[in-house]
Amino acid sequence: MIKVIPAVDISGGKCVRLRRGRLEDATVYYDDPLEAARRWEGEGAELLHVIDLDAATGARDNRDAIKRIIREVKVPVQVGGGIRSIERAEEYINSGAERVIFGTAALELRTIKDALRSFGPERVMAAVDHFMGRVAVKGWKDLLELDAEVLCKRLVEAGVRKIMMTSIERDGMLKGPNLDYSLRVASSVPAEFYLAGGFSSIEDLLMLRGKRVAGVIIGRALYEGMIELKRAREVLADVE
Repeated sequence: MIKVIPAVDISGGKCVRLRRGRLEDATVYYDDPLEAARRWEGEGAELLHVIDLDAATGARDNRDAIKRIIREVKVPVQVGGGIRSIERAEEYINSGAERVIFGTAALELRTIKDALRSFGPERVMAAVDHFMGRVAVKGWKDLLELDAEVLCKRLVEAGVRKIMMTSIERDGMLKGPNLDYSLRVASSVPAEFYLAGGFSSIEDLLMLRGKRVAGVIIGRALYEGMIELKRAREVLADVE
C-alpha cells in the first residue's frame, strides 16, 4: 500500500504552499498550521509531512509551531527543513517526531551516519531534491553538479533506508509530476522511496501503479481541493 501523506509547510508561523520553492511566491492556507494538521488528521491521514521552510533557507525557524503540532495531533509527524545537525534532529525526536528529514545535510554523510546510529534507520529520512536530476540544496537556492541518483546510492551505502525525492521543477505548480527520473531511481536503488512534486490529480497517482514507491507527499492539490485525501487513499490502497 502506498501512503498518501499531506504536507504542512510553515513559513512566518503560517501554513503556506510555495511555487517551485520560492518564498516570495507563497499562498497562505491557514494562519495557524495546527488547523491544517488537525484537518488532515480528521480526514484520515496516517502520517503528516511538516516542513520548516524558513529554517531550510536559513532565514529563521518555526520550531515552536512544529512542536505544537507534534504535541496536539495523534498522527505521526515527520519533520524537515533546516535540520543540519544531530542536536536539531534530537530536539524534534525528543519532542515526539516520528522521524527527522535531512536535506542539505544529506550531503554530509558523517551527519547522516551519526543520526542513523543515534535514532535508527526508521527515524531518519534523507531528502533528495532535484531539478531534472541535478541535486538542489539550501531551500533549493543552490543547484549542484551532482546527479541525484549518485547521491541516493551514496546515502544507501551509508545506511539510509528512507529517501524522499522531490522534482522541484513541478513542485506547487499543479501541472502534474515529472516522474520519469524519480521512478527510475526508485526502481534501481534499494531504499524505501517517497515522491513529491506536482501531484495534482487522481490520474497522477495512478501513474504509481506497479512502481516501487512507499508513499507520496501532496500539498497544494489537497489544499485546493483538486485531490481529496480520502479518495487518494482509496485509489492507492491496493497498489503494491
